[in-house]
Amino acid sequence: MKAVILLLRMVRTITPMLKRQLLFIGSSLGISMVLTYFFGFLIGIAINIAIFLGIIFYIRKKQMNGLKSFGFSDEKIGGGYTNSGTRLRYICLSCASEVSGSKCRRCGSKMKKPVF
Repeated sequence: MKAVILLLRMVRTITPMLKRQLLFIGSSLGISMVLTYFFGFLIGIAINIAIFLGIIFYIRKKQMNGLKSFGFSDEKIGGGYTNSGTRLRYICLSCASEVSGSKCRRCGSKMKKPVF
């Protein structure tokens, strides 16, 4: 009886995330054993890999959709807050002319700062 009470007390202290992970691990182990039993070892392993890859892609898609609500985008890397139509311009710190390459055409200085 003490063991059951101790077990119930321990279950209440487990966080919901850990419960979800333990449930996923247990269910995936059970599903893989059942599939291996019914389809044989090689076909069962192939089906298990296909199922787990599908679950991984589903979770990733779900997380990416959740991140879109915070302003992150999956269109291109680093494209969450940038506008594709604007081009970053630089001006020279020495002579204040616009710089298009690595150094200023007017004075030859390599020091530049971005203009937003």
